[in-house]
Amino acid sequence: MKKFLCLMLAIVVLFPSGVLGQKISDTSKTGNASKKVETKETEEIRNQNIWVPTKNGVQRATYEEALKIESLKAKPLTELTKSYLLGDYKSGKILESYNIDEVRAMASTSKLVAVFVVLDELERGSISKDDIVLIDREAALLGGSSYKLKENDQRTVQELLEASLIVSGNDAITALAKHIAGSQEAFVEMMNDKCKELGLKNASMVNPTGLTNYEIEDYNKMTTREMFLLARELIMKHPEVLEITSKDKIEEPDRNFVEYNTNPSLGIVEGIDGLKTGYTNAAGRCLISTGLQKGEEKKSLDTRLIGITTGSPSDWARYVAANKLMEEGFKKYKYIYIGDPENAITSIKIENAAQDKIDLYEKSQGSILWDGKSEIKREFIFKEDLKPPIDVGETLGSVKYTMNGEEILKLDLINKDRVTQKGILFKIKDMYENIFINIREAA
Repeated sequence: MKKFLCLMLAIVVLFPSGVLGQKISDTSKTGNASKKVETKETEEIRNQNIWVPTKNGVQRATYEEALKIESLKAKPLTELTKSYLLGDYKSGKILESYNIDEVRAMASTSKLVAVFVVLDELERGSISKDDIVLIDREAALLGGSSYKLKENDQRTVQELLEASLIVSGNDAITALAKHIAGSQEAFVEMMNDKCKELGLKNASMVNPTGLTNYEIEDYNKMTTREMFLLARELIMKHPEVLEITSKDKIEEPDRNFVEYNTNPSLGIVEGIDGLKTGYTNAAGRCLISTGLQKGEEKKSLDTRLIGITTGSPSDWARYVAANKLMEEGFKKYKYIYIGDPENAITSIKIENAAQDKIDLYEKSQGSILWDGKSEIKREFIFKEDLKPPIDVGETLGSVKYTMNGEEILKLDLINKDRVTQKGILFKIKDMYENIFINIREAA
């Protein structure tokens, strides 16, 4: 027995790996397996029925994100923002608002002013989309949102324009500004001139980016009402801007660059196709959003709304506030058709006309922005002293539509049949009928 034990001890001493190696190896494998399990457990599980923006594009929310979103949805917009506005693009009418006349820091939403200037210059022909812009040191060193450009990189005006809007590149818009005006200072003058041209009396621009300038302790600013005017004018003058802001990302494989659109509503709220986000400590989280709700055939027209939220305390608060504003706006407001030229809307009697009554039709069809609940009333107004004969298509009156006591539409009323004069027999018949009616009433 002693000889056996000595033999085993000698084997262990001489060949330790042979006996213990398998044990050590198993322990190592177990350790790796534990690490794998641990990694899997901490991996984001995106399986909730809520879509959210992520660094990898729009994806389903995690459980924790979904809980956060639901808790924020329970709050009113006044707790999620410092100001908000919902406006109709077509008419320029402000539909819903809160605190919209206080001058506020704009952060990168002010890039819309800079982009307006760039697009004006493109339209004027002073620059071209294919112009090559050399990136200088000043632009390359800018912090904040970035297109990740390096000194001496070269990009076209179009590439820099897209980067300014989609990923809010401070380097991109600065390079454009210097390409157009020679310096940031000269370009800022052009931005302020554009604000004056648009009638934005409270607007003040200090740089193309929207970053706070701590040297002068100032930043780009205007009221929320003016942001609405700016966005509306930009889309009206340069609708091509929406072709850029509706893109979900910029991807450049040659330099391993992939960045998704900063707009937290894009790809989540149906119809959203713009416009610009912003964030600084002074401004909070901001978003100037716009989208198009498609009309229903023979019922409604396409309706574009512009929504603005400012001063949100977090990205999730901005996400909830902006989406809530636009989603509810699309559900509530739409342009509906008013008027039916094909069917008679009313009739009138005309003295000495051969016909007992004259059917009247609306000459054309119009449209009004309806909030889905307000009663639409109509009032007929007929011309006085109408006498036959009357040719087809004459304007014999009008119909006035009102909503909430305000006139919203007025359409001409016309006849589709010629109105002829009564003959002598009709006149005699009417005379005797009037005599008998008078006798009956006198009795």
